[in-house]
Amino acid sequence: MREPNTNWFFQRRPAGNGARSGDDDAAPGLINLPPAMLLRHGARVLDPGTAVVVDGYPPPQSTVYRAKTLLVPGNLHGQEPIRALNKILGRIGVNLVSSVPGTGRKHGQGNSIDVLPQLPRTAVLVPVEGSDTPVVVDAWLALQTLRAAARTGKHDGTLDKADVDRIGLEHLMIGSAITGSPAYSGGGGIGGGPGTNNDGSGPTSTDSYLFSGGDSRTPVAVLLDPPTRMSAADCVSAYGRRPVVAVLDTGVRAHPWLDVTTKHGGGYNTDPDGNGDGFIELDHDIQDAIRAEGESAEAHQDRPRQVIRRPWDTPITTDPLLGELASDTGHSTFISGIVRQLAPDARVLAIRIMHGDGAVYEGDLLCALHELANRVAAAQAGGKPAKMVDVVSLSLGYFSESSDTALDSALWQAIEALLGMGVVVVAAAGNFATSRKFYPAAFAQRPVPPGQVPLISVGALNPNGSKAMFSDGGHWVTAWASGAAVVSTLPTDINASRSAELRMRAHPANPMPPGVSLPGFRAALDPDDYTCGFGVWSGTSFSAPLLAAEIVRSLLKGAAESGLRLYPADAQATTNRALAALKDMDWEG
Repeated sequence: MREPNTNWFFQRRPAGNGARSGDDDAAPGLINLPPAMLLRHGARVLDPGTAVVVDGYPPPQSTVYRAKTLLVPGNLHGQEPIRALNKILGRIGVNLVSSVPGTGRKHGQGNSIDVLPQLPRTAVLVPVEGSDTPVVVDAWLALQTLRAAARTGKHDGTLDKADVDRIGLEHLMIGSAITGSPAYSGGGGIGGGPGTNNDGSGPTSTDSYLFSGGDSRTPVAVLLDPPTRMSAADCVSAYGRRPVVAVLDTGVRAHPWLDVTTKHGGGYNTDPDGNGDGFIELDHDIQDAIRAEGESAEAHQDRPRQVIRRPWDTPITTDPLLGELASDTGHSTFISGIVRQLAPDARVLAIRIMHGDGAVYEGDLLCALHELANRVAAAQAGGKPAKMVDVVSLSLGYFSESSDTALDSALWQAIEALLGMGVVVVAAAGNFATSRKFYPAAFAQRPVPPGQVPLISVGALNPNGSKAMFSDGGHWVTAWASGAAVVSTLPTDINASRSAELRMRAHPANPMPPGVSLPGFRAALDPDDYTCGFGVWSGTSFSAPLLAAEIVRSLLKGAAESGLRLYPADAQATTNRALAALKDMDWEG
């Protein structure tokens, strides 16, 4: 066993599996989300003290869910299953409407590949048409009504309990960066967990990670050249291809280290040199699928719903009248910069599923993972290594309402499909200073079958190697990596509404030289001016991509030293490479 360093290490898994004493503590998790955020995304907090319950199901725990949607398996979206479900739901005055778009996407050369045909997708709850009785449209009430009918047999027999148990809430997930803004809870932040629960009795566990005015980010000057990156031809010669880290997050913005520039008239260019070898890659087919599902749900009365329509991290602010920087703007740019620093020969596949306030709809994440799995399967079946993905980085999560069913959730189905194809998945452990299981990271508690790559959950380390006060912990956390006061890239096109506390004219003896466009005034630090391109930020959001990048470094080392080139792309070869890379990093499954 190698000595753990201050940047990352794997946590030794305890003998056996299952719940441990002290793991699932009582910290409530995401219930401190601002009311405005819940309203923006049509979400509610499930309060275990007032929630309706069904005999035979475990008492619910707190969670955050979207009130007008359920996640329904693919085989239950047909007319007959929907009719059977609505016969039950009509008792509470609501109906389900399937919002699945009618067309799928083709992969490869015209061959349609779908490795997860029964993965749950969004269905919308609406009042029964023509009803003259007011009703409450609430996904938890609807789900419990279905469960009660299936358990007691009070339905027409076309549905059974196994069908209903595969229907679930659509959780509102949250990004795993420490966040803060004077607009939210006195600056404590909406992603910082304990930092928002201060009762005035003393400092909180996130105070030391915040800067001016409660902000979690601050600009810094970086005096380094971008890490040297091999040409595409040299990568093919040395490794077989470039390795790819898929980052499912906010999308990216302009930064020279990431080869992303602004376009005249709006949008961004990821290939400024015109050689097709930029650091950031987009998959417009995946983004189109996410947009189509969102627009379809919106058209079927899922409102309010914020549809992800573009791959870019936008807008800068969620409160135009305040003009303050949204809590998670720049999140994916920062993550991509971590990969750029540690694995410059890699490529980041940026897939936008996160909103500027850090919110992620579980249905959007499932759609992205579904399409990503299809992309990998098509690459492996068609021998197209350029479409391969080696590692997936997820810096987001939720607390489940039921520890008994979370392990069999739709999200696990999608992740397991990727693991089965040899794609390592790395997930942030969350920032709530709790051992309550935070998903998808907590899926790492599952035993890893022999010959399969793992899902790895990552907690945060301080710069000195100690475990960060804000980081979640527990037996389900399987790795630790630097996540506090990390320096990385932030969009160069962001300068939000906050200003330096002091600004004045420069001394007459110190004018700027002629022709220099830099500001000539004197000022204190402007806390949300990131035109410098770099900042400091904290959260397990940044621990996960750090470890993902370290896995890529190990893959490249194996390709260079052991002949484990990143080609061929079939599932077995992909798995063998990943397991060899993890073994070289001292992973013990």
